[in-house]
Amino acid sequence: MSNYFNSLPHRLKVQELGKCDFMQSSEFADGVSKLNGKKIVIIGCGAQGLAQGQNLRDSGLHVAYALRQEAIDNKRASFVNATENGFEVGTFEEIIPTADLVSNLAPDKQHTPVINKIVPLMKHGACLSYSHGFNIVEEGTQIRKDLTVIMIAPKSPASEVRAEYLRGFGVPTLIAVHSDNDPNGDGLEIAKAYCVGTGGHKAGVLLSSFVAEVKSDLMGEQTILCGLLQTGSILSFNKMIEKGIDASYASKLVQYGWEVITEALKIGGITNMMDRLSNPAKVEAFKLADELKTIMTPLFKKHMDDILSGEFSKTMMEDWANGDKNLLTWREATGETHFEKTAAGTMEISEQEYFDNATLMVAFVKSGVELAYETMTSAGIKNESAYYESLHEAPLIANTIARKKLFEMNRVISDTAEYGCYLFDHACKPLLADFMKKVDTNLIGKSYNTNNAVTDNFELVKINAAIRNHSIEICGAELRNAMTAMKKIVE
Repeated sequence: MSNYFNSLPHRLKVQELGKCDFMQSSEFADGVSKLNGKKIVIIGCGAQGLAQGQNLRDSGLHVAYALRQEAIDNKRASFVNATENGFEVGTFEEIIPTADLVSNLAPDKQHTPVINKIVPLMKHGACLSYSHGFNIVEEGTQIRKDLTVIMIAPKSPASEVRAEYLRGFGVPTLIAVHSDNDPNGDGLEIAKAYCVGTGGHKAGVLLSSFVAEVKSDLMGEQTILCGLLQTGSILSFNKMIEKGIDASYASKLVQYGWEVITEALKIGGITNMMDRLSNPAKVEAFKLADELKTIMTPLFKKHMDDILSGEFSKTMMEDWANGDKNLLTWREATGETHFEKTAAGTMEISEQEYFDNATLMVAFVKSGVELAYETMTSAGIKNESAYYESLHEAPLIANTIARKKLFEMNRVISDTAEYGCYLFDHACKPLLADFMKKVDTNLIGKSYNTNNAVTDNFELVKINAAIRNHSIEICGAELRNAMTAMKKIVE
């Protein structure tokens, strides 16, 4: 691992994984003033580009979009997104030379060609911003030395970046300054102002590094945030169908269940989520989660190792070069699953029923969140960063499943996240085959509480202590205390 990092031409070190400090709200007292009167040009107007641009504009900043000439001529989605929302639009050649800050929000696979095109057009002393430093960290791109290079990385899909801002809140955000590109020493002040513009300062900000953001982001997306939610959705639905549960009920329980379950997670961590279960169901979910963690630990470690070594990015970029053959095949297969093709029923499911009839889903969330966090922190990623990349972002991803199932989740996440999600899902399902053979409707589809199970008080006390004293709960309680403006999603 150290050889890989030491070989990078821009001298990013493995020690940068541990760079991550929680920032106090007082550090954002200057608001967006550092960017007042400056021109921000966003590259691309896809989901993330539009969401950030709208938030920045609503915060009083000057935002425009740079698009390729063919996107303008053919009135592609990016052009329609920008113009229908009243933004100034121009070609790269027209608008980038006028920018004080250029925000590169193109898809990861386009980063290097985009950077190669826009950097020569940028005026001396301007600032280049990223939301995911894939081409800096994974491809070793070096940026012109007169340019300031920063990162503002909201930890959520684009839809939630906008929705949380409109609710008067924001999403947790990692910010960083590329140490090789801070010629004026004001990169952090620019990053903080941009973060205020998107609303991230209200939800908690971590001062991080490019390496820590990229590696932790790739890990969280592949495991709990997307991969295990996809695996859990398909396995839970298929088990209910196998056991005779009505398909439309099963579809609704899974599609909307993740959102309800993880809302409890967001508000009060794993402790609150588990407390929503009856005592017998809590004991069972705890045991199931421990069993799942034992089964999945080697897979999580493999993903972490492959991310740290660069093997994951190498494999994915080979697929890019091959026309996304694997990704498109996996995407099509996901769309053909029974869960994806079965409409949710119109029956009423109460909030509590989503917990009572989905003990297995609660166990999936607990195991995945804890295991992602444990794997990241064991690799040297700071607790706070691991928390945001596992527990806190899980509800935001779950919200996308509630809209249009796995299609929506995979549509709004990044191309790297989608590839990693499928990679994890296809490896995880076979691992859980024997585990799922033991699952019955008392764990998914019907209430566990009908078993008349007796709870041993001593066992319950021990389990409650284990849940509450896990490192992710201690870290999460501290971070959530800083989120005083947090609002409910599920009413």
